[in-house]
Amino acid sequence: MLLKLLFFAVIVTCVIIFFGRYKKMNDEQKRKALWRAGVGAFLGVLVLLVMFQKMHWIGAAIAALIPFLRNAYGLVAQILPFWLQHKKTQQSQNTQQEQSPPATSPNNMAITEAQDILGLTGDIYKGDITVAMVQDAHRRLIQKLHPDRGGNDYLAAKINQARDSLLKILKS
Repeated sequence: MLLKLLFFAVIVTCVIIFFGRYKKMNDEQKRKALWRAGVGAFLGVLVLLVMFQKMHWIGAAIAALIPFLRNAYGLVAQILPFWLQHKKTQQSQNTQQEQSPPATSPNNMAITEAQDILGLTGDIYKGDITVAMVQDAHRRLIQKLHPDRGGNDYLAAKINQARDSLLKILKS
């Protein structure tokens, strides 16, 4: 009973200190403080439940991970549009392949699309784009988006296809 009374006194003291500081904060600081206080209270309740043997420690550890899922949501929100675009492109390619027989090799890509993928501007036929420019743009992109460095096969294939298409035009 004395232990419960001691915990109650500590909690009341923490709440009084929190509200004293809370009044002096601006809106952004208040939002962050409320978030931290909520997480702290949640974790405190978990510790109390484990201490008084009302919850198993493994369940408390799993529950303690819940606030950190907020960061995972942000990561998923950033990656999801790219994944959906990739799936949409993949589905449209599958339907096109089913509807029509393959007319050309996959290396034939529109010049403007290849330039957009590699981030090049200018007229390739007037000499605004050189072989070195194509190779540099390819190297810069493939270093960032290679599957071995966290990219995916689809983007790497598109970058390689764009390079091959432009080099084919420049060498002919």
